[in-house]
Amino acid sequence: MSGFPTYLVRRLVAAVITLLGVILVMVLLVRALPGDPARIIAGLQATPEQVEKIRVSMGLDQSVPVQYWRYVVNLAHGSLGTSARFGTTVLSEIGHRLPYTIVLAVFGTLFGAIFGIALGVLAATHKGRWVDAFGSMLGVAGISMPVYWLGILLIVLFSVMLKLLPIGGADTPSSLVMPTITLGVFSMAVVSRMTRSTMLDTLDQDYVRTVRAKGVPERVAVRHALRNAFIPILTVIGLQFGTLLGGAVLTETVFSWPGIGQLLVQSIDNRDFPLVQGIVFVFAAMFIVLNIVTDLLYSVVDPRVRLYR
Repeated sequence: MSGFPTYLVRRLVAAVITLLGVILVMVLLVRALPGDPARIIAGLQATPEQVEKIRVSMGLDQSVPVQYWRYVVNLAHGSLGTSARFGTTVLSEIGHRLPYTIVLAVFGTLFGAIFGIALGVLAATHKGRWVDAFGSMLGVAGISMPVYWLGILLIVLFSVMLKLLPIGGADTPSSLVMPTITLGVFSMAVVSRMTRSTMLDTLDQDYVRTVRAKGVPERVAVRHALRNAFIPILTVIGLQFGTLLGGAVLTETVFSWPGIGQLLVQSIDNRDFPLVQGIVFVFAAMFIVLNIVTDLLYSVVDPRVRLYR
């Protein structure tokens, strides 16, 4: 076996090892948290027998190696456990909320990619001018501004003052506008800076000078340069999408968006450790899959790239 199958198997093996490490960290963190999770779940009025029953049902009476092995075995059978708060399977709870998070991450990534690439190209083609300075200012502001603060500002402006958009929830399509902007601004800033940097390097290449010397319109030369500079930009966009999936926690909380980010915060508050572990595992798995897909897209964007031989 060689070529693509070998490359894919190698990446999948690395992904499995990474996920096993994530599971180990989750189990250790549950043991390290202060307080008795079983007592918190059972309530202050519960008897010691009731608390012990919950502890046994959650496997908290077992050692770390045993807990780790049980989690891996259950995962191999397609189970992430049962939610201590809802009494339903973790997979079903995540399945109800995950589509909302994916929609928000997709729109946030599209917002960041479209406006970030456009801003980066404008800054690179107008180096040293006011457009470049304006793009740099927006980039610094987008990276520096906390997500929750930007969300609050948007709520005050568009919901409280102008009364144009709903404050939160996911009842109407307009409910997606402010969370998308909030989540996409940071991504836009990162993509714009990367686009500007790679475009400046590409525009200084000999082939671009040759194209310009032949009288080809500037927009055509820029389009060719952007295509050749797109691989690092694609890497950033792929990483940003994975980051937005996991980083939507604050945004979903601010806007009461019913995704798994909000569910994670609620699960932590309620000490629902099976659900917390399941959400973290799903986040990690999605991020790893996105990295693999992004790498495979390299050869689609640029046929000269070969990830395997």
